[in-house]
Amino acid sequence: MRKTTIRFQDVATELAQINAQRDGVMERAFAMLEQRHATLAAMLVQSLGDRQRALRWMCRHQSAFGGRTAYELIADGEDDTVWDEIALMSEAPVASRLNAARMAY
Repeated sequence: MRKTTIRFQDVATELAQINAQRDGVMERAFAMLEQRHATLAAMLVQSLGDRQRALRWMCRHQSAFGGRTAYELIADGEDDTVWDEIALMSEAPVASRLNAARMAY
């Protein structure tokens, strides 16, 4: 029986490709959010401080959403739950919001 050798360079290359694909999907998803739910997207960017943090927050599985992402809630018609969470974040001190955004991916 022949042993398969995994090269770390191959792993690194594959991970870079996967990350690039993920980043592309996240960017397209947020662009769609900006088109279909412009006010929600704008409020999220304002609450978190920049678009990149908002983009990642939307993709993050969150305990406040029962382990789901904000996109999953929106797909299920639960926009109000996402709005409620944004409102809570807007009321939190800036440092807390930035820490929450940094935890995403």
